[in-house]
Amino acid sequence: MEKALERKRICSAVFLDISQAFDRVWYKGLLHKLRSILPYQFFLLLKSYLTDRKFRIRQEDVCSKLKDICVGVPQGSVLGPVLYLLYINDIPETYNTSIATFADDTALLAVGNTLEESKGRLQQAVNNVATWTKKWRIKLNESKSTYINFTNKRIDNVPISINGVCLQPANTAKYLGMNLDVKLRWSEHVKKKVEELNIKHRKMYLLLGRHSELATESKLLLYKQVLRPVWTYGIQLWGCSKKTHTEKIQRFQNKVLRSIVNAPKYVRVTDLHRDLGVEMVTDMVPKHANSHKGRLEQHINEEASRLLMSRFTFRRLKRSKPFELSTSPHN
Repeated sequence: MEKALERKRICSAVFLDISQAFDRVWYKGLLHKLRSILPYQFFLLLKSYLTDRKFRIRQEDVCSKLKDICVGVPQGSVLGPVLYLLYINDIPETYNTSIATFADDTALLAVGNTLEESKGRLQQAVNNVATWTKKWRIKLNESKSTYINFTNKRIDNVPISINGVCLQPANTAKYLGMNLDVKLRWSEHVKKKVEELNIKHRKMYLLLGRHSELATESKLLLYKQVLRPVWTYGIQLWGCSKKTHTEKIQRFQNKVLRSIVNAPKYVRVTDLHRDLGVEMVTDMVPKHANSHKGRLEQHINEEASRLLMSRFTFRRLKRSKPFELSTSPHN
């Protein structure tokens, strides 16, 4: 997406919503795939794990009859997500398109010089995936799927079709907890995070507020464990956004810290952070970026480690890139 914006191209994407992904896995289809990719003894072990499973409903002292479980992978189990990934491992790839999957979150992307080109490629990929989902009894929720075009150009609103359902292009899309806008400016993501933080802070005010009887150390621990992870999630990506965006998060943190110790307004923000041992937002950006870089360097997936080698030989847009955050402080 970043490369498309740099090269004045268009990246069209569909973020697919799969209905009850883990609950509707087709047993016979899953066993067929497991038989084809696993050693026979492992296959028999997993077959025993999946077959002859039953359930019943209990209401106080009354229990229903036992019923067979005919679909789905065991919820809450370690093997559940692994089995689902094996089930969708053969999702079809289309030429000139990319597929990104994580558990039941699936994104299809296509790049072109024009909207007609990128949308045409994306539509072909969507059609192939839709045909594949019908074969393996995977239910797509077309109305909850999102279609978006990442570009700095002004383009017409041309819909895309999924199983006969037309999707109009959206201005934002959410994928793996990250709110993506068409220009990848991260403005919508920061806006949503600030809203979420304010809601959570109001609910926790009796614990974190100036009238709380909790010790300062306990209040800080609550902030660091409950509120701070809300905005640090994905900071190695959105941390390269404009300074005004990080300032919005910083203002929220300032407000919470003042409330925790009941500090007057004349107390400087830098003194407040120093005395409480809390890092500024601009210090958290390179810290998380360096940590993320270290994980990528040690990752067993070649696609992950290859991200570190991705560099822009041509720079048109005057904004930071995620890979630059680990080498220099945020500006």
